[in-house]
Amino acid sequence: MTVVSLTAIHAKPGASWEHIQQTLKKGNEVVRRAGAENVTAMVGIAAGTATATVTILATSPDWTSYGKVQDAMLADPEMQALMGDPNSPVATWDTYVLQTIPDM
Repeated sequence: MTVVSLTAIHAKPGASWEHIQQTLKKGNEVVRRAGAENVTAMVGIAAGTATATVTILATSPDWTSYGKVQDAMLADPEMQALMGDPNSPVATWDTYVLQTIPDM
């Protein structure tokens, strides 16, 4: 069963769109290197309270693969630097991990 990770990115007030894009692109490259599949950036256009929130989607074929991606991603020095950068345009993020339901 496919595992889907959605991370909603909340930018700091006044952060430039260019800085946000640069930071997320670097992060997405790390996630891909770690083995995640279908890494996709999206922005909520008509999404209620999530309108204008950038969301990153990534998939793994199963829980074992998801765990390996997480281990590799969080051990990567580039991701550690991005997550700990006090000058990052990202204020906070929320990650949701979901599992597909077969035969539905």
